[in-house]
Amino acid sequence: MATPDELARLVAIHLRDLQDSEPNWTVAHSDVAGRGVFATRDIAAGELLFRECPLVVGPTARKGSILNTCVCCHKLLAVKDFLCKHNCMLPVCDACADTVEHREECELFQRWQPVELSQLAQMCADKNSDPPLVNPYSLRILTAVRVFFLKPDQRALVNAMQANAERGYRQEIIKAAQSFRKFPTTDKSFMDNLFRIVGVLNTNAFEAPCRIGEHETLLRGLFPLTAIMNHECTPNASHYFDNGHLAVVRAARPIPKGAEITTTYTKILWSNLTRGIFLKMTKHFICECARCNDNTENGTYLSALFCREQGCKGIVIPVQSKILQPDWRCTSCETVAPHAKMARYQDFALNTINNRINTSTVHELITFINEMCPRFCPPSNYVLVEAKLNVIWRMSRFKGEFSEEEMQHRDRYRDEILEIMEKLGAGDCTLKKLITNEIP
Repeated sequence: MATPDELARLVAIHLRDLQDSEPNWTVAHSDVAGRGVFATRDIAAGELLFRECPLVVGPTARKGSILNTCVCCHKLLAVKDFLCKHNCMLPVCDACADTVEHREECELFQRWQPVELSQLAQMCADKNSDPPLVNPYSLRILTAVRVFFLKPDQRALVNAMQANAERGYRQEIIKAAQSFRKFPTTDKSFMDNLFRIVGVLNTNAFEAPCRIGEHETLLRGLFPLTAIMNHECTPNASHYFDNGHLAVVRAARPIPKGAEITTTYTKILWSNLTRGIFLKMTKHFICECARCNDNTENGTYLSALFCREQGCKGIVIPVQSKILQPDWRCTSCETVAPHAKMARYQDFALNTINNRINTSTVHELITFINEMCPRFCPPSNYVLVEAKLNVIWRMSRFKGEFSEEEMQHRDRYRDEILEIMEKLGAGDCTLKKLITNEIP
């Protein structure tokens, strides 16, 4: 692994003109993960820390994404006959098909000889499904392939990034290899490099929204400096993406000189248990921050569920422990319930609310939140908070005829969520700016 000094040198080359002559941050040794980003002077809340373009970017190709999107300019393509005219089998518009940006990957995919789409049905979970219109496995591997075409210093920066070596990543590569007749599986050097790159991307890449006209898609981009920042459940820095191709990082609250600048790898309004499970499963560590060691989460009670003891109207929260499956205790009657029992209640709330989010109109969702949810879920529970966020997002995103009463409910939800973030000490985080329309 590269030293912090070498990593800082490579990051400076990567940032080029986007780096200030006297940046308010530096890359240095961190006790958290070996290296991190630190303040070189006192930084005020809201102050710009840095801006960064992706080192490499490509399609996410995850389930549910719109695959007939040009892999170069990201515009929406026709419903049929949208694959590259040079037969690399990638979705590419005619304008991008002959560009320098696409040429190398196009020629490489042609040499590997993509299999016919009719054969891909056999690779899908549903063997009786119709052949896909585009190969999702070759789309997914495209971002990793693009790393091979980077300049030496850019490749060195990718190699300097941390990578979790999960066996599941090999399955991603195997699926991609099966998509071509002549994938270089016998080239050990290439395959080792590809596995390392896939590990770097799965560990560090971000999904960033990109809008071209009326079409919005998610891009998978590697923003190295943004990724180097270490995790804190209520971080002192916050980032957002400007149309998928620029990360903007600002201080969420005052950061003193010498302090580590942190971000969050989870959603800031997730509960302790949800964040802990996500970090353990995807990032392979258990967070020890102050928030994770407070079972009330600064008095927000994001984990809270109703007590099931007869006659008790209290709430139960996880007993603070170092395990991911703790018992739960009522804050009123102090009855202790096993984790398995409370996990079933939480799953019920999660599935019930998410199902309504996915199937309801704004009006129906507001009615559900106000009339049904109080019967089985405390208003502070993070799943219900997510539903309220969904109402705010949909009403701001999809302009329509909303009643005065619906707008009042939206404003009340916004105030409730802002109060939660205030208790957490989230400062001027991106979520706060989004729901107060400071970021469009």
